[in-house]
Amino acid sequence: MDGIARPQAPTPDYKALFEATPSPCLVLSPDFRIQAVNAEYLKATSTVREDIVGYGIFEVFPDNPDDPAANGTANLRASLNRVLASRQPDTMAVQKYDIPVDRPDGGRFEERYWNPVNVPVFGPDGQLEY
Repeated sequence: MDGIARPQAPTPDYKALFEATPSPCLVLSPDFRIQAVNAEYLKATSTVREDIVGYGIFEVFPDNPDDPAANGTANLRASLNRVLASRQPDTMAVQKYDIPVDRPDGGRFEERYWNPVNVPVFGPDGQLEY
C-alpha cells in the first residue's frame, strides 16, 4: 500500500499454541467424537490422550450414575446442537459435570464444575469441520 516491502511473517505453529494454552481445550468432530485435546484438558479430566481421542465425548464422560440429578450430558449436548444449528459459538453457564476417575477411596466419579465455550470451526469450503 505505501510501497514499503514488509517482511513475511512466519506461519505460527498452531499445534504448539494449542498445547500451550493454559485453558482446557478439546476438539470435537460434528458427531461429537474427540479429535484432539491439550495438556490442560488431560490434567483437568485426569485422562490420558490415547484413552479418549477417537471416542465420543458422552462415551468418555457420561453422567454420574450415582447422581440422579446429573444433567451435564444433556446440557452439553444441547449446547453442541445449538452450535451445529446456529453455526455460532455457545457459552454455557457454570454447571456441575462430574468426571469418571479412579480414586484411592474407590469412588468412580469426581465432582467438577465447568463453564464450556463451544465454538464452531469451519473449513475452507465453509463447512463445519470441528
